[in-house]
Amino acid sequence: MELLRKAKLGLMRIIEKSGKWYAQISIEVPTSVTNNENIMGIDLGLKVPAVSVTSTGKTRFFGNGRENKYIRRKYQQRRRKLGKLKKLSVIRKPGNKEQRWMKDQNHKISRQIVDTAIQEGASIIKLERLENIRKTARTSRKNAKNLHSWTFYQLQQFISYKANLVGIKIVEVNPAYTSQTCPACGEKNKAKDRWYECSCGFNAHRDRVGAINIMNQPVADGNSLSA
Repeated sequence: MELLRKAKLGLMRIIEKSGKWYAQISIEVPTSVTNNENIMGIDLGLKVPAVSVTSTGKTRFFGNGRENKYIRRKYQQRRRKLGKLKKLSVIRKPGNKEQRWMKDQNHKISRQIVDTAIQEGASIIKLERLENIRKTARTSRKNAKNLHSWTFYQLQQFISYKANLVGIKIVEVNPAYTSQTCPACGEKNKAKDRWYECSCGFNAHRDRVGAINIMNQPVADGNSLSA
């Protein structure tokens, strides 16, 4: 709320959606800047929506992949049923509810991630470069079917927006082999189910391994989402 009081009002746009009218107002908010270089890496996934690891060694898991899958499957089944009944005019309604639910989840997860970054004193959050997500997402063929509708992009944008408000920089990295490379010795291994083990003795949850490697990855082509 304090940030909104300091904000400078911009343009306002009136839009109509599902018979309701909404006002969208853009604002400019002054940002603070942190000076230390504590970094947070974020690994995105389906079974675990997001995992963070910071330079201080803090690991946290965000969201509930099983709940997300259940909700999405429920709405998919409902749309399929309506399609068989040829109720085309109402097929869109379950989809809208699903999108609103996922948007709400992404808002909550992004807020938790940025709050954790603040608590750990992180000045940089590293995220996967989005064009590589479909190639590197560690999913089975069954999960891959849901990948097109998964809102990675929206979640990343929410994280970026909230981080920028508090002066935390967002940068993108190439996620290639981040789920296979051992953070301790650099050897490449494939995780068994949800657990990663290396012959050097290192072992951890596979998504934590991904987050550690994303945290340690160099910036992708010098690209950043916000300063």
